[in-house]
Amino acid sequence: MGCFSSKLREESETMDSENTQTEFRFSDGRRYHNVEGAVYPMPNDEDEQDRLHLQHFLMRYLWQSNFSAPINHILTKPGSKIIDIAYQAIDVVGLDISPLQPTQIKPKNFTYVKANVLEEIPFEDCTFDFVYQRFMSYAYTKDEWPSAMNELVRILKPGGFIELMEPSPELFDLGPIAKRLWGAQTTLVTQRGVDLNVYQKLEKILQDQGQLENIKKEVKIIRHGINNNIELNKVDINNIVSIMGGMKTHTTKVLQISDDEFDELLKAAEKELYETDFNYHLVRVYASKLVADN
Repeated sequence: MGCFSSKLREESETMDSENTQTEFRFSDGRRYHNVEGAVYPMPNDEDEQDRLHLQHFLMRYLWQSNFSAPINHILTKPGSKIIDIAYQAIDVVGLDISPLQPTQIKPKNFTYVKANVLEEIPFEDCTFDFVYQRFMSYAYTKDEWPSAMNELVRILKPGGFIELMEPSPELFDLGPIAKRLWGAQTTLVTQRGVDLNVYQKLEKILQDQGQLENIKKEVKIIRHGINNNIELNKVDINNIVSIMGGMKTHTTKVLQISDDEFDELLKAAEKELYETDFNYHLVRVYASKLVADN
């Protein structure tokens, strides 16, 4: 994990201070996006990058794969191009398949591109063989999903695959303390226009796009309890607590509590999570782009 963080730290230090001030805002020691109209509530700093990397390895373990779309033939074909929206899964570039397996944190065949999906991704039509996006349910409002999907499908080659992955925003069967904090988070994003049930609508979102076929859906229910993998529970709960902690600034306003009160609630919620048989859903949906002759 440290390698990821140090690499990001090196790159972040190359940014000049003027751009940092205009591009980001800071609150309670955390750095956030400062894009006008953005609804995404999570921080954008080294701690959040570490959480995302932890989450990536957690998701890979839970699914026992990096993706569900049948794209092995694409990955082994010379010249294939893959885009990972939001850069959350560097293994999608490597996918544990030689010769694409990365030998360093940023492989030579990997390029970072900064862009806004809701404005325009700076690539020509039909550029990529595989378009991958996950955990963006808090980044798009309900009305923005169609335009976002149109943009992703625009850059997808005919015959290529798109895959989306989203969790249920609700953690089912939580204890009262964790439910209070998590509920404040969902209240916030709902007020910003986010559709909390988008994980249940991914199939329809791809169907409505109009240029996709062979749409498939996979669902996993992740259950926590004393009979489950203790180490897995620990990692997953750490991820959940980090999410709630990253929402501190917003949560204190929603609940109208002080920072100290929030910190105490977060500690109590973490303890409660270890003692609760809670669960949540993960959904993957993938499809291929229609070929013109079809």
